[in-house]
Amino acid sequence: MQRYHGSCALSFEIVDKLTEDASTMISQQENKAGCVRAVLLDFVKANGIVNDYNEIPKYERLKKFFGFTGSGKAATVPQPGKKEADGQKCRCQFDFWSDDRVTNDTLVMLYLHSNKTRLIRELFLDFVQANGIIGNYVDIPEKERLERFFGHVTQAVVPAKQPGRTMKILRNRNIEVCQCYEGTHYVSSNIIYTAPDGKKVHITI
Repeated sequence: MQRYHGSCALSFEIVDKLTEDASTMISQQENKAGCVRAVLLDFVKANGIVNDYNEIPKYERLKKFFGFTGSGKAATVPQPGKKEADGQKCRCQFDFWSDDRVTNDTLVMLYLHSNKTRLIRELFLDFVQANGIIGNYVDIPEKERLERFFGHVTQAVVPAKQPGRTMKILRNRNIEVCQCYEGTHYVSSNIIYTAPDGKKVHITI
């Protein structure tokens, strides 16, 4: 099997609060290249190959791909005079090797975009706007990253503690629904909501 290689870069001017936060997140990574690469791979694993990402309105991207419904305006407009005063830039170089299907799909998505540097920048800034500053991203288990940051839905059917009962578990971002069945008869549901600060709320129906 032929292996394909891609050399990429995350690059942006630090001109507003969002880009400051994105730069801070990069600085908090033990593996900066690994962080940016993992964000891209996780995005593709959760959403598949997305064409013309840069052309999708920002509010729509945030809602569709990151589950973000906040009222914050797009923060990529430079503050007057700030760029000239600071002249700061954040840049991180990283590589891809097509070792598996997800990496292949990520490379395909990058090469389908005429401006892959802009794609990487916009996607990473969207991630930060939706999720805030995340330290040592690659240290978080992949399954947790996909659920927590990309709203990746998972489903499972597992035996319940009571004999003859099963639990149907559905997870979507910060909400987990556990439906209890006795055979095919629905019994009850337990809903767990995880707030941004990590606190959990349990509701039984």
